[in-house]
Amino acid sequence: MPRKRLAAAFAALHWAALALVWGRFAEVAALRFPTDWDFLAYHFPGALAAYGLTTYTPEPRLAAVIQGFPPLPRAIEGGLVLLTGRFSAACLLNLIGVGGLVAGSYWLYGRSFSVRWFLTCLLGIPLVVLHAISGYVDLFTACGVALALASLGGLEAGAARPRATAVLLVASLTAAQLSKFQAWPIAALVAGFALWRLAALARGGVVSRRAALGLVAALALGLGAWPIRNLVQFHNPVYPVVFPLAPRLFPNAVVDADSGIYNMPSWLADEPRPVRFVASALELNRFFDGDRFAWTLDQSAQADPVRSPHHRMGGWFWWTFLALSFGAARALRAGLVPRAALAAFAPAVLAVAVLPQSHELRYWLFIPLLLAVATARALAAPELGSQRGMRAALVLAAAVVLVVVHPFAYDARAPAELAPEAAKAFWAAQRAAPKPEPVRVCNVNPNGIFWAGPDFREFRVEACFGDP
Repeated sequence: MPRKRLAAAFAALHWAALALVWGRFAEVAALRFPTDWDFLAYHFPGALAAYGLTTYTPEPRLAAVIQGFPPLPRAIEGGLVLLTGRFSAACLLNLIGVGGLVAGSYWLYGRSFSVRWFLTCLLGIPLVVLHAISGYVDLFTACGVALALASLGGLEAGAARPRATAVLLVASLTAAQLSKFQAWPIAALVAGFALWRLAALARGGVVSRRAALGLVAALALGLGAWPIRNLVQFHNPVYPVVFPLAPRLFPNAVVDADSGIYNMPSWLADEPRPVRFVASALELNRFFDGDRFAWTLDQSAQADPVRSPHHRMGGWFWWTFLALSFGAARALRAGLVPRAALAAFAPAVLAVAVLPQSHELRYWLFIPLLLAVATARALAAPELGSQRGMRAALVLAAAVVLVVVHPFAYDARAPAELAPEAAKAFWAAQRAAPKPEPVRVCNVNPNGIFWAGPDFREFRVEACFGDP
């Protein structure tokens, strides 16, 4: 068979496999109602509450989280439930983020960006696969940050569509800012580079001063709206989290910024944050310990967290991380990584290394995502050759992760069938003797929302922690 026909046949099979895998992800996300802690404890209750779809009130600490955390994921998840009538549809959030990153990257780079190999790269990152079918918001947030960083290249001198690219950057960065606190320091850094490039384009007459000022105003509004809202309403821009830079200035807080020693292995507790980050990114602990290393949604260990050498560590898969780093390096040498994007990405990684929870890699998924974008550009460049070794490494990484994580099986039962027996007993008692006033239920996290009824709005329930 001629080489071109063989390549075309492989591409067709590759596309078919990707369609099956990602199509199955969409099916799982739409039909499986997850019972993961963060989703049940505050993501899902907050999403339903945004549209008046629940009679459940979480315990005060979690209610504060819902009130103060950025609102965009809740608005989208609740909207998906309202639109489809399925509670499980909330989990399509992260696939929407991935779709936006793919569409935005293709718009930026066109045929010099391989969608096929980008989607393959993502399958080799365990935390991306796990989050793609979950109700957590980390992947959605990371897609916004990664797209904003990629958009910086469109603000360089000689770029074809600087104004439209700037709009894309503002929109994606605003989406990230309105999704998760961990995105804020990175968003501020990217915004600084965006202002630098917009100023240069305005001075050069590429973008009018009026357009540049409008974009700067939109960026300031997108990044500042929620911190100012929290500051005015709660006297703390990151309410209910302790403000790391000035905790005494903003004392209204109930959540620590740093998760502390209980969220990392004991051998790493006294190490500097950059060491924790590198050790986690490369999963170094798996090489000198015999305990089983398992990839999970939030990388919480099955063993006691203080004793487990793997607790909250890893999740990017060292093989994939090295392969993507090598692919990005090839793209950089070939001039395929815009200077502005590189200038922002490097300090963003350095910032992550010194931020609280640097070792919890689900908060920093924009890093492998952007490496995957660069690798997909390298694999689309004919001047770099076939790069068979790189392609084989990425396929192998995807195969390993899909086999180990096994994300395809799911339970399509309705949430009412997944409720704890204690919640079902509560429903029966409430139906037998209805109470008009809210009923307090204590120490039921993360399952408290089930007490509100089969559809989460039959009974008025207030959760609490401690004694009723």
